[in-house]
Amino acid sequence: MERERKSIDKLLVIAPGGVYGILSVIARIFCDFLAYLFFPGYSIFDNMVSDLGIGPGAIFFSLGLLISGILSIPFYVTLARSLRSDDANEKIRKAALKFFYISDITYILLGVFRAIEENFIIYFAHGTLALISWLTGVVYLILFSYLMLKDSKYSTLPAYSGFFLIGFVFIFILTWIPFFEWVMTFGWMFWVMYISIYLLYHKL
Repeated sequence: MERERKSIDKLLVIAPGGVYGILSVIARIFCDFLAYLFFPGYSIFDNMVSDLGIGPGAIFFSLGLLISGILSIPFYVTLARSLRSDDANEKIRKAALKFFYISDITYILLGVFRAIEENFIIYFAHGTLALISWLTGVVYLILFSYLMLKDSKYSTLPAYSGFFLIGFVFIFILTWIPFFEWVMTFGWMFWVMYISIYLLYHKL
């Protein structure tokens, strides 16, 4: 863990955490767009997000998950460190970061275990990894949002935006409608972008 921490510290010397958050969103959007261009007839109303991972441009979808997942690490570490204060519960802060790592690893692995229905094992692994990533994501959103509410450096808007995003997650899980998965996906990107800009603007 010490070596990983030093590696992240070196990245944060190059650029602040908020920059990595913004870059992670840009990388995901760019790669998803390339995968979309190689998928004739793809529709956000009929196709799940993961369908991009089984189309002709699947490599771009997988790269998007990998690059955005890696770039998001310095962002979340910065967010966690910004919440260090006398008012914040240290155990909750560390737990939030641990749940992020679980969510992020399973998120990246979705690009390896793609939604190939013809292969039950890989398809089942994809669905399991996706569910783990979403649910652990909900947990860290709750924990980070709670800590933001207790921290005077944060206004109520960034804190409540996390709870708002959780609503999108559960709407999709309960309906399993492709359009709502895209709403959730873009909602998550917007949240990362918004918190990244907040960190940069307030120099946290």
